[in-house]
Amino acid sequence: MRLALRACICAGLCLGTLNTQPSAQAESQEMASPFRSEASARRLSVAQISSDLALAKEAFSRVHPGYTRYATEEDMQRAWAQIQAKAELEQGLSVADLYLELARALTIIRCDHTAAQISSPMRRERKGTPLYLPFRWRMIEDRAIIETVPEGSPLAFGDEILSIDGRPVTEIVEAVTPFIPVDGYTEWSRANEVSQESFFMGGGVDHFAPLLWDVPAIATLMIETRQGARREVQLARTTFSDWQSMGDPSQRSFRDSVTFERLGTTGAYLRVNSFVNYLDPIKPKKVFDPIFKALKKEGRTRLILDLRKNGGGTDAVQFGLLKNLILEQFRPIKENRAKTLDLDGIRQNLFSWDKSALNPSPIRFSKNPDGTYRLKRLFVSDLRTLKPGKHAFDGDLYVLIGPDNSSGSTNILASLREVGRGVMIGAPTGGSAEGPTAGVLLTLTLPESGLRMTLPFYHVLNNTTKFDHGLGVSPDHKAPMTVAAFRARQDPALAKAKALAGLD
Repeated sequence: MRLALRACICAGLCLGTLNTQPSAQAESQEMASPFRSEASARRLSVAQISSDLALAKEAFSRVHPGYTRYATEEDMQRAWAQIQAKAELEQGLSVADLYLELARALTIIRCDHTAAQISSPMRRERKGTPLYLPFRWRMIEDRAIIETVPEGSPLAFGDEILSIDGRPVTEIVEAVTPFIPVDGYTEWSRANEVSQESFFMGGGVDHFAPLLWDVPAIATLMIETRQGARREVQLARTTFSDWQSMGDPSQRSFRDSVTFERLGTTGAYLRVNSFVNYLDPIKPKKVFDPIFKALKKEGRTRLILDLRKNGGGTDAVQFGLLKNLILEQFRPIKENRAKTLDLDGIRQNLFSWDKSALNPSPIRFSKNPDGTYRLKRLFVSDLRTLKPGKHAFDGDLYVLIGPDNSSGSTNILASLREVGRGVMIGAPTGGSAEGPTAGVLLTLTLPESGLRMTLPFYHVLNNTTKFDHGLGVSPDHKAPMTVAAFRARQDPALAKAKALAGLD
């Protein structure tokens, strides 16, 4: 993983190790919570909260195509009512507290495209505040293991975090988990959301902890090294931009996400970490055509496709890859279904990059017997039938999958399973093999609080009969990452694929 921290941060982040005491200035910073700032602490009256709740309830119950896919109407009514009751009991709530209540309520819908977002003023204040742990970590076997650290840090790859600021990691994870949405019943997919970037401004811990308790500018960690020694480390928290710079750039944009390697004389390895193609757009065929042309020209008959870090993105990229893997024509998406075309009364509070979704034309839809609306194939390219590409790979395919898969990456896995292409290796995915509530995302802004909520407009029904309700895709061969393997820089899923392909 590339590391691009600013030199001043590298020099100033690490303040010491065991027995190092923070300065007097640091001690004074520890007395206050950095994010209980003006925007987040702004007090809302019961009337203001009631107004925002009424709008949110109306918008989600009317528009969200998966509103009662997993929850009942009574579940959702109870969730909204509990927020109202809390506001009345406490005679109002801060913007931050209302945000937490909304975030928790939306997880009941069980859609990982549905989440509450902080207001624009909160986001601006947060950008310049040192709230973020100055390293990257991940949950493996329910343990917090350090993955990336800046140069000069007293931490090391593979160290385990036992506590942060005196709170056991298990307690911290348990506290933030209720605010993190997942698709259906894929609870395991929350693990990486706890530490990595998602809908939130940072991973679950860095994003939610400052809203739940005081977060000192100097973080105190109890860690256990790979050798089993325990020690206390104190580090200065950093800003969001510097925290972002420690992430893997290949997970942000399709153009930079593709790795291709030849394995021996007959095999190859292709990793695609992202389908996101709007940050730095490129035609998918410009990336994929040379790869699959080379596979065919060189007579390579075994391909390992690694999608484990891919959370989805642009359908055109997903389809551009899929058509190079199928052997017969196939239509990946059966239907894009909307719950309603009536946005009157809430349209003024909605935003979307797809302006047609704000004024859906009845001519573009057919009405289903259950009262929902089916988008006509004539008006959307996502519903097209794919033909195998000119250089489509027809050899043995081994696909590496895991809990980071969701949305579009789970969709392509569901398509491959439906057409009988690929041996799936790794761990169960997130997302929905049946099809997510996604497609076009609307953003609902609540006028009184300024908080925003992502609201899917379509239920995307994948063209598949091979799915378990509420789940993603399960591997044919389980090969999850373990702490021991991670620390040894081993890759159990890749090793299993190579063994099955005879490439080890």
